[in-house]
Amino acid sequence: MSPRPYPYNVAWDGKQVSPGITKLIELSKARWGTRSLGAYVNRNMNRNVTPPIKSVHATGNAWDCFYGIKKTEKENEALARVIWDFLLHNSETLGISLVNWYAFGTYGATYKSSRGEGKLGVRIHSSDAESAGSYQGTPTWLHIELDVAMSKDAAKFARAWASIPYP
Repeated sequence: MSPRPYPYNVAWDGKQVSPGITKLIELSKARWGTRSLGAYVNRNMNRNVTPPIKSVHATGNAWDCFYGIKKTEKENEALARVIWDFLLHNSETLGISLVNWYAFGTYGATYKSSRGEGKLGVRIHSSDAESAGSYQGTPTWLHIELDVAMSKDAAKFARAWASIPYP
């Protein structure tokens, strides 16, 4: 089976947070205690590229998931690993298009659906130039994108989430 295409090579203004992202925020908070650093905002990506490229946040189909809720960096990164692994192991079921883990290793890691499901879709970055962004300190959030079908349908996303066994 060929990898799922990445749907946001060209982003657009979706005008609001999508229902699926709203549901993901709710379910993640209930399961892991995460908080939202933001979802919809009509803006360009933070990289200095010409011409500017619209951020997937503008579509309403992306969320910055804050996991820095624990007492220590080690505990926060352990929680990030739990969330990362859950999203990767269930990337197809949940319609995950992309996840950036900025604090993974030195330069971060990115899962992208067009590279394959689960760990097949992961790229561990080896420089600032190829990373999803460099941040001072320890960034304690994951950038998560849902595909268009899951983003549009909160009930469909909730059913997919509920279908996955979780300890």
